[in-house]
Amino acid sequence: MLRSELRLHAPLFVAQAAVSNHTGLIARAGLAMPAAPFGSAAWQLPALVAYLHRLHQDEEDPSPELWRAHTERQTGPVPRPQRRYHGNGLHDPDAVCVLDIQLGPRDEESGWPAADLVVIEQEEGACPFGRVTRRHGTEAIAAYTAEELSAEHARLMDRARQHQDASLVRLADLAQRAADWVDKVRAAAHADAVHVQAAKARARITR
Repeated sequence: MLRSELRLHAPLFVAQAAVSNHTGLIARAGLAMPAAPFGSAAWQLPALVAYLHRLHQDEEDPSPELWRAHTERQTGPVPRPQRRYHGNGLHDPDAVCVLDIQLGPRDEESGWPAADLVVIEQEEGACPFGRVTRRHGTEAIAAYTAEELSAEHARLMDRARQHQDASLVRLADLAQRAADWVDKVRAAAHADAVHVQAAKARARITR
């Protein structure tokens, strides 16, 4: 995409989602924002977990429109990507963090939508690095999100101690509260999965 479309001159965070319906048709939606200071997996994955949780609660299947509306709605202190992104973050050298998301209809038994996540993190320069993380299902995505938030909390607390900065402490506390909430979603998805497996086991026994 043209850099002028975003009016950015900094590394990008990109969230791109492919949403399939019951017929197998796929629609795509992409959003972008500056990578600094909140364009990272730790700060942006909670929006995905919240979306999956909302679909489960409302008994709705995912759609590109619902995803964009959810992501573009600023409901907390952490900014979310709002700029429409029409490129491919996997091949954009400016995209230093890409969430590549695949969503599908809810599972009839558990009530959770199908969800697959790939996180691509890369930086160029004197010490370039790249990391690819893959997670399948809400439980695994939520567990990974909680891990990233806990790591962010530890990083911020370390910086706060070094610089005696109360604002970093408040930000670290926000990361920890988000991690605690995400872990509750993970526990709920796990409980539903256990319930489904138990029901299947009972059905096999009674045949």
